[in-house]
Amino acid sequence: MCRFSVLLVAALVGTGCAAISEKLRGSTNTAPTAKDKPAKDPPKLAPVIEPVSAFSGKVVLVNAPLKYIVVEGVIGRLPPVEQPLNVYRDGQKVGMAVVSAQVRGANFAADLTQGEARVGDTVRSD
Repeated sequence: MCRFSVLLVAALVGTGCAAISEKLRGSTNTAPTAKDKPAKDPPKLAPVIEPVSAFSGKVVLVNAPLKYIVVEGVIGRLPPVEQPLNVYRDGQKVGMAVVSAQVRGANFAADLTQGEARVGDTVRSD
């Protein structure tokens, strides 16, 4: 009889502890709801690849009185007319220029609209 009562007390204590731990975790013994179900992974889409249309060139001539520069670019990859370009020196932006219609080979002219430029500066379309 003593063994039976010890087993009965142990079973009651075990179920009581399990019920308390369930309440502490906030779950109940009800059917799972939509909130309890794991969310489905969204469909994996392929990455969108866009070609880089940025231009980069080097200042080869500066005409300060007339405020224009000549930029050496790459044949076939010249920027369109009227495109704004930024002038950089040692990584710092020092001016802005707008592409003009004068083109010869890989070189083109650009009107200096802001700041300054020196031979060797980098010109980029950002």
